[in-house]
Amino acid sequence: MTPHITATLCGPDGRFFGPGPCELLRGVRQTGSLRAAAQQMDMAYTKALALLRRAEAAMGCPLTRRAVGGAGGGGSQLTPEAEALLARYEAWQAACQSEADALFNACFSDRAPRLRCVVMASGESRRFGSNKLLADFGGEPLLRRTLRGVPAGLDPVVVTRWEPVRALCREMGVRCLLQESPLLSDTIRFGLAAVWQADGCLFLPGDQPLVRPQSYAALIRAFGACPVRPVRLAWQGEAGSPVLFPRCEFPALAGLQGDVGGGAVLRRLDPPARTVEAAAACELWDADTPDRLAALLAADTE
Repeated sequence: MTPHITATLCGPDGRFFGPGPCELLRGVRQTGSLRAAAQQMDMAYTKALALLRRAEAAMGCPLTRRAVGGAGGGGSQLTPEAEALLARYEAWQAACQSEADALFNACFSDRAPRLRCVVMASGESRRFGSNKLLADFGGEPLLRRTLRGVPAGLDPVVVTRWEPVRALCREMGVRCLLQESPLLSDTIRFGLAAVWQADGCLFLPGDQPLVRPQSYAALIRAFGACPVRPVRLAWQGEAGSPVLFPRCEFPALAGLQGDVGGGAVLRRLDPPARTVEAAAACELWDADTPDRLAALLAADTE
């Protein structure tokens, strides 16, 4: 059993370009004749001409032009627009098949999905007043506590702008990437580049230390049951972070611009992301302010 994807371009009047027209244009390039290309495909000339005209109408430009010579004493050549269309279509088709192969392996393989974790640690902590990731949390830096909770199999990578955070990661033996941009989209893109070959990536804020092992395990189980849809932690139906994104959403995440995060991708999903219920509300809390840090500490001792 293998996957096969048919890539088709559609316009207002429906489909106009796919494997058939693509092969037809390749044949014109090879033989110098639309008629010869049609014969090569065992296709009626009238059908070939109709396919060509439909594609030209949708593209708004001619795809072939008359040429001297060719089969039968006269023929056709591809226009520059046709050559560009072919090149783009073939690249897109190859990319679609490559992604289909990866998703097929994720969905149909008996192996467990290959998952990674990006820990976002580039924020400026304006509301906190100092770098909250280094704030004391029961005798250790807050970020250290967050990282200690991440299951080993997720092999976390921390993305930060701060040298002290990188020093902490180095001390813990956790991979850390130093970047300069304050934009959340850049943090996501930087982290994704390090985990692009994974089947899924868990995005975890660095100041969310109380996610429990059973919640991580539930997220991973839910993802394994359907590795093409995001799954996120929730409390009483209210979804939050962390979020486990499938590989098929990586391009959308990488395409984010400005100070926006994965929520922009999640909001356009239909059906929406699945949720896994946390055991306690505090698992979804972060430490945006000193008061929130105190609340997290109190919850940790209950």
